[in-house]
Amino acid sequence: MDQPRVAAVEALTGTLSVAVTWIDGTRDVVDLSEPIRRFTMLRPLADPALFAKVKVAAWGWAIGWGDAEDPDIDYPADRLWQHAQDQRCAAA
Repeated sequence: MDQPRVAAVEALTGTLSVAVTWIDGTRDVVDLSEPIRRFTMLRPLADPALFAKVKVAAWGWAIGWGDAEDPDIDYPADRLWQHAQDQRCAAA
């Protein structure tokens, strides 16, 4: 995928993972627990109620929590895609 963009995203209950549908129609489940634990700005997402409010942000260039146009917390699609690839390779 040249430049990954998100078409849809959904938080998976009981986890810090999201199900992502990319604009090319492929789907990935991405575990975000490591970046949430590692980066101070993402730590509020450890709250399951907040994490569940994930949505597509910035016209698919990110996922975010808060206002879709100007999210309080966002995570870029290219980094999300890289996590998906890394996790897929680790599982193989």
